[in-house]
Amino acid sequence: MAGHNSGQRRKRLRVFLVVSLFSLLWPVFFLSSEEIIENAGYAGPKITLRYALWGGAGEVEYSREICRRFVQQYPSLRLSVAVYPWGQYWAKLQTQTAAGLAPDIISFYTFNLGVWVTRGALRALDDLVASSRFDLGNFHQAAVKVCTWNGQLYCLPVEIPMRVLVFSLDRFQERGLPEHLWPQPDRPLNWEEFKQLCRWLTIREKDGTFKQYGFGVGPHWNELMSGIYGGRMVDRLVNPTRSAVSGNEALKRGLIEIFSCQYGERTTLGSIPLAAGAWGGTHLLLSPKFAMTIAGPWDLPALKKAGVRFGLSPLPRATHCPQMIDVNGVALSATCRHPQEAWTFLQFLASPEIQPIFGRRLKGIPALKSASQALLDNDFGISGCQAFLVDLKEASPNLTSSNSYLPQAIEKWLSETEQILDARYQEAWQGLPLKERSQPLRQRQFAVQMSNFVQTTISQRLALLDREITRAFQRARVKKPGLMVGVVIPLMLSLGAVLAFLFYLRKVREHARQSPAGHHCRQLTGYGFLSPWLAGFVLFTAGPILAAFVLSFTDWNMVKPPGWVGASNYLQMFTEKTFYLGLWRTFHYALLAIPISLTGGLFTAALLTFQIRGTDFFKAVFYFPSLFTGAEAAVLWVNMFNREYGIVNRILGFLKIPPVSWLDQAHAFTTVVLMNFFWVGSSMIVYYAAMKQIPRQLYEAAEMDGANFFQKFFHITMPLLSPVILFMVVVTTIGAFQVFTPALFFAPDSTTIGSPGNALRFYAVNIYDLAFNNLQMGQACSYAVFLFLVIFVITLLQLKLSRRYVYTEEKS
Repeated sequence: MAGHNSGQRRKRLRVFLVVSLFSLLWPVFFLSSEEIIENAGYAGPKITLRYALWGGAGEVEYSREICRRFVQQYPSLRLSVAVYPWGQYWAKLQTQTAAGLAPDIISFYTFNLGVWVTRGALRALDDLVASSRFDLGNFHQAAVKVCTWNGQLYCLPVEIPMRVLVFSLDRFQERGLPEHLWPQPDRPLNWEEFKQLCRWLTIREKDGTFKQYGFGVGPHWNELMSGIYGGRMVDRLVNPTRSAVSGNEALKRGLIEIFSCQYGERTTLGSIPLAAGAWGGTHLLLSPKFAMTIAGPWDLPALKKAGVRFGLSPLPRATHCPQMIDVNGVALSATCRHPQEAWTFLQFLASPEIQPIFGRRLKGIPALKSASQALLDNDFGISGCQAFLVDLKEASPNLTSSNSYLPQAIEKWLSETEQILDARYQEAWQGLPLKERSQPLRQRQFAVQMSNFVQTTISQRLALLDREITRAFQRARVKKPGLMVGVVIPLMLSLGAVLAFLFYLRKVREHARQSPAGHHCRQLTGYGFLSPWLAGFVLFTAGPILAAFVLSFTDWNMVKPPGWVGASNYLQMFTEKTFYLGLWRTFHYALLAIPISLTGGLFTAALLTFQIRGTDFFKAVFYFPSLFTGAEAAVLWVNMFNREYGIVNRILGFLKIPPVSWLDQAHAFTTVVLMNFFWVGSSMIVYYAAMKQIPRQLYEAAEMDGANFFQKFFHITMPLLSPVILFMVVVTTIGAFQVFTPALFFAPDSTTIGSPGNALRFYAVNIYDLAFNNLQMGQACSYAVFLFLVIFVITLLQLKLSRRYVYTEEKS
């Protein structure tokens, strides 16, 4: 009978383990984002081509229609289509490529072409072009150049996303400008004409503040327009090899011109004040504050639908056309199993039958020359689109490099320079007496002073730009490690890790020997019930930690197989300024955030222990913000602290206090620290529950001895709460050292994470930046291992100190 019961228990345990494992892994088997598109009327054998693309709902619909047309024309081919939002697309693609599961056909944005080609992720198309006698001369040659790397074609251009000048007809009419002075779709403005228009269209209120700006900058405006006099930051735009900043007077003049408009005359609103005003969520022409900006074809249908009357014109220029283009195209992965069949689909996308769709739908400029008319005869009835074609004739390729550090170095310099100029502008403007701000003469003098400051700042900081670009090229060179770096140091670190693990096992065994009889069997039973969690821990936590430790000794870009570099990543880590900056920002944040969370939660919990009416209501109010995820709270915080319409500045204005730019470089860190007040409810509920467990008799006895509130709190509540406080200190410390989400949502996009400037350059930001912006996964793993060690040591010290300060029953 006993044997039968034992067998039943084992059977139940097996069933329990199978069900638990299935509950962990079922998403792997049943969740798929791919859609099969095939010709259902064809019964013969079919070849499946996997196709990945990005897009929203509208793009997905006509992409499906294109795929349906393809399988009708080629019934022996089947498409397995996976569509991802732009923000997830590249991470998904990198992960699939690293796992050897890359799609056959990839929708590709050529900005990263050099990175993917040099890492062996894409297949050259030249042999397919030659064998099919495909004529690349039918395409806009600027687009073909962008898709070419070292003389080989790696991507077939489909459509060209570029922006031109867009202006509000209503704003021009309101200012009474004669129509012959308006921008024209077939002729670009020269730079002086553009500046004069911006001056005419800029309107001030009586108190000197701006009612309307002549122009609001759009994406990459500063990078584009820095070339209006022919100056560029590198020796060539495709596969650059060195900096071209030193002695480049054309570049210096272009930068001074564009920044003087933004922070001198202020007829153009720059990206820093734009971000503070949070106009980036919608197109600028939807706001009455702007008369001109830039727009791509994909922006125009939304403007028309919103009732905006607008015109288009090529980008303004001085001596050179500043227009630079990338291309949205299609490429074949290096692991494509059916290149001939996949090439058939690429040709179909670039065919005269399909190319006009991109123009008619205003997704971009069709790469095929003969399809250009479809852009002019678009489905939305929008005129003036020839402005895109005028710019395209003289456009240059955008910066395309295999060095992922290079674009970041340029973006960082531009962002930091603009932060300096904006901070100086705000400081100088606030320093003006209120009466002088409304005087036109004083406004002109102020503009001259600021323009001089712009000129001085740009002249001084160009040497820094030259150093940063040169350093970016140096960082990209991978040196072969020597014996000490490649073998000895990794061996010593690995041996140290093994010894630490063996020491831990020894301590566990010593503790087990001291356990009473029968404890071993109970342990096995406990581990049996913990096995689902243990399986998840090993697969999704311990496994990745061990993998990160191994990968930290490699050069791995998630595309090519990892290459052993020994301890080079760790040695390089200690030479990086961002490493020390990230450590300092994180420690600084932890020193402020931990006390806020602990004392705030303890204080509110103590208040709620008083017998007052509505306690449950206040508990709900304090705890409710904790239900928000980090992402939701960050978005809410950005809007609350917005300079133009945020509730915080509205309250300050009611109190007659000048508005504060909470999201700029000087205040962003403080704003993120203040977010911790938003989350005190999570620690409050833990403290409150613990306080309710303290026996009431202890307080009554203390009251009989004449103890006041503070004596009871510090001699009864605090000692009995000390185990809970220890738990909250450890958990809050770990969370503080992993802070990341606010930095991601405070930045304009993930490529500039840590901005404004380096105000939010937390340590975890360095890990993300290296892994996903620079594809330096090995280097990122070395940063992650170091962070693990820092958190582990701090937690160990906290537990050691707890023996002295934490009250336990053994001490009583």
